[in-house]
Amino acid sequence: MQFAVALIEYLISGIIASVWVAAIIMNYIKLPLDSIKDYKEIFVIVYFPIAYILGIYVDTTSSFLIRRFKELGYMVGSFKPCSRVITFLLPAYEFFVGKAKTDSYERSAEVLARSIPDAVRTMEAYVSRDRIARGAALNAFAGAITAFAYAPPEIMVPVSTGCLLMLAYSLLMYKRLRRLSSRFKKVVISKIKQ
Repeated sequence: MQFAVALIEYLISGIIASVWVAAIIMNYIKLPLDSIKDYKEIFVIVYFPIAYILGIYVDTTSSFLIRRFKELGYMVGSFKPCSRVITFLLPAYEFFVGKAKTDSYERSAEVLARSIPDAVRTMEAYVSRDRIARGAALNAFAGAITAFAYAPPEIMVPVSTGCLLMLAYSLLMYKRLRRLSSRFKKVVISKIKQ
C-alpha cells in the first residue's frame, strides 16, 4: 500500500516536472514529439519510469529547499528589523494559512488509535498530501523560471505569472497540510500512549 501511494505521488510530481524539463530540452535538441504516436507503447514503457525517478528527485529537492528556507527564515527573523516586519505581516499570513485548532483530530484519533494499521494508513495519506503540495511548489517555481527563460515573448508573462501564483498557493497549502499531518501524528501518539 505504501509503495502504491509513493508511486502515485512521485508519478504526479514527475509528470508535471517532465513538462518544464521537456521545454528546456526542446530549446537545445529537437525532440521528435510528432512521431511519439507511432511508438506510444514504447514511449509509455520508457516515460513512466523516467517520470517516477524525476518525481523522486523533485520530492527530495523540494524537501531540501524547504528545510533550508525555513532555517534561513529563522536566521533572518532573529534580526530586530526583520522581526518587526514579520510581526507586522504575521496576521496576514495567519489569515491565509489559518491557525491550528487545538482540538483537531481528537475524535478521529481516538477511533484510529484502536487500530494501528488504520492510523498508519491515515498518516500515510496525510504525508502524501504534504509531498504532493511540496512537489507542486518546486514544479511551479521551475516552471516560472523555465517560462521566463524559454517561453515565446507573447506567453512568457502570463505563464510565468501563473506559475508564480501556483508557487505561492502551493507553499501555503504545503504549510497548512504539513501542520495538519503533524497535529494528527501528535494526537494519535498521545491516544496510543493512554
